[in-house]
Amino acid sequence: MSGSAYWSKEIRKADQRSPKEGAAKRMDRLRGVLRDLDPAVANRAWREVGDAIQKITDRYTR
Repeated sequence: MSGSAYWSKEIRKADQRSPKEGAAKRMDRLRGVLRDLDPAVANRAWREVGDAIQKITDRYTR
C-alpha cells in the first residue's frame, strides 16, 4: 500500500472513531511531511497550523 493510501485509510478509520482521533492522525501525517522540509519552512508551517487551531478553539469555546 502506498503512503498516501495508508494515510487516507488511517485517517478515515480514525474519523469514524471520533473527530479528535481524526485530527490527531492528520497532525501525525503533517509532522511526517514537515520533517523532511527546511527547518525555517517547517517552523512557519507549524506557526500557521497553531494559529488556525487557536482560531477554531476560540470559535468553539465561546
